[in-house]
Amino acid sequence: MQWFLSIFVALALVACGGGGGSGAAGGSGANNGAGGAGTAGNVIALRGVAAVGAAVSGRIYMLDASGNERYVDSTDGNFHFNLAGLNAPVLLKVQWADSIGSHRLYSFASADGIANISPLTDFVVAVAAGGGSPDALYAAPNARAFAALQSKLPDAIALMRTYLQPFMVRYGVIGANPITFGFVPDHTGMDALLDNISISYSAGNVALVDKTTQTTLLTAPLANLHLAVTSADWGPADALVATDTRVALDRSGQGLVLWTELVNGSHRLKARRMNSADPGMTLSTAGDAAAPRLAVDGTGNALAVWTQYSNARNSVWASRYMASLNLWDAPRMVSSPGAVAHAELPDLSVDQAGNAIAVWQQGDGRNNHSDAWAARYSVGSGDWSAAAMVSDGINSAHSLRVAVNASGQGLLAWEQERGDGSASTTQPTDIWVRTYSTSAGWASATLVNASAGKANTAYVYGNLALDVNAKGHAAVLWSHRALPSKPMVVDAALYVPAQGWQDAARIVLASTEDCYDPVVALDDAGNAMAVWQQQTDYGAYGGSNRYVAGQGWGTPGHFVDSRLGDAFLPSLAMDGAGNATVVWYRWSSTNAVDLMINRFTPDGGWATATVFAPLGTSDSMVRPLPQVAANAAGQTVVVWGAMLSAVASWL
Repeated sequence: MQWFLSIFVALALVACGGGGGSGAAGGSGANNGAGGAGTAGNVIALRGVAAVGAAVSGRIYMLDASGNERYVDSTDGNFHFNLAGLNAPVLLKVQWADSIGSHRLYSFASADGIANISPLTDFVVAVAAGGGSPDALYAAPNARAFAALQSKLPDAIALMRTYLQPFMVRYGVIGANPITFGFVPDHTGMDALLDNISISYSAGNVALVDKTTQTTLLTAPLANLHLAVTSADWGPADALVATDTRVALDRSGQGLVLWTELVNGSHRLKARRMNSADPGMTLSTAGDAAAPRLAVDGTGNALAVWTQYSNARNSVWASRYMASLNLWDAPRMVSSPGAVAHAELPDLSVDQAGNAIAVWQQGDGRNNHSDAWAARYSVGSGDWSAAAMVSDGINSAHSLRVAVNASGQGLLAWEQERGDGSASTTQPTDIWVRTYSTSAGWASATLVNASAGKANTAYVYGNLALDVNAKGHAAVLWSHRALPSKPMVVDAALYVPAQGWQDAARIVLASTEDCYDPVVALDDAGNAMAVWQQQTDYGAYGGSNRYVAGQGWGTPGHFVDSRLGDAFLPSLAMDGAGNATVVWYRWSSTNAVDLMINRFTPDGGWATATVFAPLGTSDSMVRPLPQVAANAAGQTVVVWGAMLSAVASWL
């Protein structure tokens, strides 16, 4: 892995500047029989620039699949090779030394013309080579390996363009191929892009980081760039003004982000497409918008719901996004216009065709009482159904969660007190669920927390988590304490099609530590990952447990240790193959606040937690809200912002 480390050092310490010229034929020093610049029109030539922002002064090599090697020394990064006698394609390498050590970068050329060498070309060559070091290929060239690299390079370049599109737009090189682009090391265009990103490698993974903000733009296994986690179109400037961020990703990897922003004294709901030049759109019409939810269907269309305050109460509103037009339709009220109390804390889920279910809690005028309500969106009619109550209307129901898979199988879960909410003392609270289908509607309600003789719970702190996979398997998690003197624990209930609900299980170790904010996600095989915050006498760490279909829950562990700082508000996403990504914010004893990330693979377990974006320091407790979303193919996107206190207890 020496080549990884040398590139990282070079990028971190080599300042941009110098090395003029336009990438025209040039170079100096020994040619080792390469044939010099040749005579224009009489030879097949390859030319380019070797640069890391600054032009590289070093030796540039060219190698074909038969092992024929040529080199030229360059003091300004420009080079020119005669390809006569070589069999294209060829592998290019620049090697140089400085006070730090020796460094090298790679590139690749399929024919004559331009072939630059830079950290970006090295990145795409490493990806196309299957994630291994190009050193090995250079040391043992062969036609089969060169042909394989040549066939995979276009996909690697296309993915690089997709993930770095906002940066490429910013520097005026949108759609550029870093190998063949007419590069000039003059602090503009592609050179400016290289000036402002760093690329590092570790344990088979690559990370691209914005040098100015130190925010991760992309991190991915080199062997499969399709599993990248990216935030290229979201950074500290966005997070500074955004509250209640939400993000969703369609199956092509296109992301949508939703947030509220303070505008002229009111919180307005905004949305925009990620990895594009989309300026965004304001969705809410009047009053304060809060608690947004976002869901994307199989064609990239989306729905958003939120609460909006007007006429002395909150109502639930919705808008639909049409991907082909990059346009949101006019917002419409989903909750009943005749409601006598607030409609609050909505949730939303959508199937592949775009049919959706929105749920929320709503009062009826009684003190401390609320009921579970829902409305259905039909793609066929293009409209929402009338709002309908889905709880019993007697006991107080709140904290709703809903999840629907691509085929329309879904689940609603909520907390329901054993009373109407008017009692002066805390009443026992149950976890109720109703299965759902976008074609058939609701099944009857089922109590899931009392299975296997478990007592009904009390002191449930709005901590419900829910997910449904492609085959209809479902998981519900909740955080509760049985008595005021008992620790807060996390229990889980699993649903298996044709078998029904399994006995509820405790998924944390018996201890005196309190567990909060559980999140759960399932893969296509019915395996589940659960994460939560677990508080200790000296801090808070990230707890985790994995459910294996047919076997049950494993031994609880953690995705981050509290020695790395207190962990808060984990957000979890999983792809169809069981690869999971968790993000959270960390607050340390020095008041440093960071957005953190860790990834889980079924074969390797949890990796090492790393900083995704440093958020600075704070003299008081801040609550940045991280959000992560993934599609079935494993593409993942991260956004973050601040969290409003109005929804803090529910999240």
